[in-house]
Amino acid sequence: MNMKWAKLAAAAAIAATAAAGCSSGNKTTDSPSAEPSSAASPGALALSYWTAMSGDAARSLKSFSDSMFYQELEKRTGVKVSFQHPATGSEKEQFNLMIASGKLPDVIESDFTTYPGGPEKAIQDKIIIPLNEVIEKHAPNLKKYLDENPEVRKEVVTDNGTIYAFPTIGIGNTQSTTGFVVRKDWLDELGLSVPETVEEWTHVLRQFKEKKGIKTPMTFTLSELNVDRLNGAYGIGAAFYLDNGKVKYGPYEPGYRDYLAQLNAWYKEGLIDPDFAAQDTKAKESKITNGTAGAFPSYIGPIGKYLLAMQSANPKVDFVATQHPVLKKGDAPVIFNAAYTYRGQGSAGITTSNKHPEETAKWLDYLYSEEGHMLKSFGIVGVTYNMINGYPTYTDLIMKNPDNLSVAEAMSKYLRVSSPSPGFVGDSRYAEQYNSFAQQKEASTTFNVYFKNLEKTRLPRVTESTEEGQELSSIMSEIDTYRSEMFLKFVMGAEPLANFDKYRDQMKSMKIERAVAIKQSSLERYYKRK
Repeated sequence: MNMKWAKLAAAAAIAATAAAGCSSGNKTTDSPSAEPSSAASPGALALSYWTAMSGDAARSLKSFSDSMFYQELEKRTGVKVSFQHPATGSEKEQFNLMIASGKLPDVIESDFTTYPGGPEKAIQDKIIIPLNEVIEKHAPNLKKYLDENPEVRKEVVTDNGTIYAFPTIGIGNTQSTTGFVVRKDWLDELGLSVPETVEEWTHVLRQFKEKKGIKTPMTFTLSELNVDRLNGAYGIGAAFYLDNGKVKYGPYEPGYRDYLAQLNAWYKEGLIDPDFAAQDTKAKESKITNGTAGAFPSYIGPIGKYLLAMQSANPKVDFVATQHPVLKKGDAPVIFNAAYTYRGQGSAGITTSNKHPEETAKWLDYLYSEEGHMLKSFGIVGVTYNMINGYPTYTDLIMKNPDNLSVAEAMSKYLRVSSPSPGFVGDSRYAEQYNSFAQQKEASTTFNVYFKNLEKTRLPRVTESTEEGQELSSIMSEIDTYRSEMFLKFVMGAEPLANFDKYRDQMKSMKIERAVAIKQSSLERYYKRK
C-alpha cells in the first residue's frame, strides 16, 4: 500500500471516529451499513490471477496489487492475489501464448464465449473447470442471483447447463452506451437539426465540409465499424443477427451492398475520414479535440473528456448524441450496439491449475454480495465516497482528483467499476456521477430509447457444441479475413460494387451458409436451456 493511500485511510478512520462521537444531524453520514458487517473468510490463500488492465488503470498502476480496491479486498477476505497483466494492445496474443504454454495461473479473467470452440472446448482442453457444483456449495451470493434471474442464467450457462466462469453481470438502466455524436455548436451555427436518417447525415456532413471547411466531417476507426452502427439503418447486422427468428449473417445479405454503397459514396465525396482503415483511437481523438472532425462514434464517457479538453480554449464547443441511424424519417432503430446483461468480457474462470477451487469460489463470490459490490463500485466510506441521504456519493478523490487524474482514471486507480470484471457493473448510482455532464446524461437517454427493439434482432448468447465450435471457428476465421479485405476494397473503390454478387458467391463457397446453420442450431438449443 503506498504512503499516500495509507494517509488517506488513516484520515478517514479519524474522521469516522469523530463523526461517531457526535450527532450533527447533517445530510452527510458515514453510515455503518456502508461498511462490511461480515466478509468472506476462505482463510489464508494466495492466488495467481491473469487479467488485462485498462489504459486508464495502467496510467497510474503498475499492477492491480497497488489498487486500493484489491488491497481492501485482501484485508476483508484474507486472500492475497498475485496479478499477471498482458501488455496493453497484445492481450489476445498473450492469452494464446499462455494457453499454449500450459503454465496457467489460478484464475483467468477473459471472455470465454470467444474461446475457439466455445466455453465447452475450454473445459475439454483442461483450461478451466466446470463450476456448477462449486457455485452450488461455495458461492451463495452468485447462486441466489442466478436462481432469481433465470433469463440471465440462460446467458451464463452452456447448452448442457454448465457454468464455466464467474460472470460480469450488467445492472442499472444503461445497456447501450455508444452511438454517433456530433458537434452541436456547428449544427446550431449552420441552422441544422440533429440528423436521424442517412440522408440527413449526408446533408450535415456536406455542410460541415463546405461551410466549415472540415477535412474529416466524420471520423472513426476501422474497429468501430465492426459492430452494429450505420449498418443497422439497412436492416442488417454487422455479423450474425436475427430476422423474424432466423439467424442471418449481415455481410452476406443483399442489404449489405446498399450499406457499402453509402460508405463508398461518403468516402469518394470526402465526408468520412480517409485514414479510418489505419488510424488508432489516439489519432481519432486528436482529430476530435483539434476541431478537424465534426462527427464520430463514441461511448458516453469520453464525451466529457472531449468537452474538458476543448471548452477551455473555446467555451462554445458542444456535442450532442444522435439517435441510431435509420433510412426513413420516423422509423425506429432495430439494430445497434448494446451490451448483453452477461457481459462475457471480464469474467473469471478457475483453471485446472488451481489447487483451491472452493476457497477461490468463496473469494470471488464476495463480489456478488452487497458489501463486495459497494467496495468494487464505490470503495471505502470517507475515502472514495460518503453516504449522503442513503446515496453513495463519490468524494473529490474521485471527482476532482488532487493528482489531476480524470474521473475515469481515478475510478480505475481506486476502484474496479469502469470496465467489466467479476461481479456487477453499471450501477445507476455510479453512472449518474461518472456521466456528470448534461451532454453525457442526454446521450445515455438517447442511446437507450429503443433498447427493447433488440429483443427481436439481436442473437442471444448462444454457444456451440465442441464439434460445432471448432467447425465454426475454422469457417469464420477465413470469412472474417475475406470480409475485412473486401470491405475496405468496396468502401475505398478498389473493388467495384458491381462485383458484390461475386463476393457473395465466394462467401458461399467458404461455407458461410453452414456457419449460419450452426448458429441457428445453437439458437434453438438456447431456447431450451433451463
